[in-house]
Amino acid sequence: MQYFTSMFFFLVITGCGPKPDHQNQEHATMRINVDSLAALFLAGWNTKDSVAIMKTIADDAVVMNDSLIHTGAKAISERWVSGGVRVLSNIKINSSIREASESIAYDGGTYSLDLTPPGGPTLKEKGNYSLVWSKQKSGEWKLTLIHIEDITRMPDIQ
Repeated sequence: MQYFTSMFFFLVITGCGPKPDHQNQEHATMRINVDSLAALFLAGWNTKDSVAIMKTIADDAVVMNDSLIHTGAKAISERWVSGGVRVLSNIKINSSIREASESIAYDGGTYSLDLTPPGGPTLKEKGNYSLVWSKQKSGEWKLTLIHIEDITRMPDIQ
C-alpha cells in the first residue's frame, strides 16, 4: 500500500511541474525569416525592378544614405530608388546581426556593390547597412528604416 501511495504522490508532484510554453512556441513560429525579407529587397535591386523594391518599403519609411535622408515612400521612390536602379548592381550583403519578433525584424552588417555612373567606369563600393522591417496592419512586412553608410570614400582610421 505504501508503494502505491508513494507512486501516487510522485505522479501528483511531477504532474504539477511547469507546463510547456505553447504560447511562446506559437509566437516563435510566427516570426518572419529575416533572410527572406532581405532577399526580396536585394532581388529588386539586382534585377533593376523599382516596383519590386517599392513593394518592400512602407509608406512611412525612412532612408538614411550617407548625408541624405528620404522620408516616405514617394520621396524614397523619386529620390533614391529611381536613380539607384540605373547605376547599382551586384549588391551583396554580409549580415552581422539579425533578429525578428512578432512585429519587428532587423538585419545589419556590411555590403558591397557595383556603381556604374552613366558614361563612367564601374566602381566598387562597400559599406555598412541596417535594415528594419515592421509588421504592417495588413500583416505584410515592410521596411521602415534603411540606413546605408558608404565607407569606400572614408579614410581608414586606426
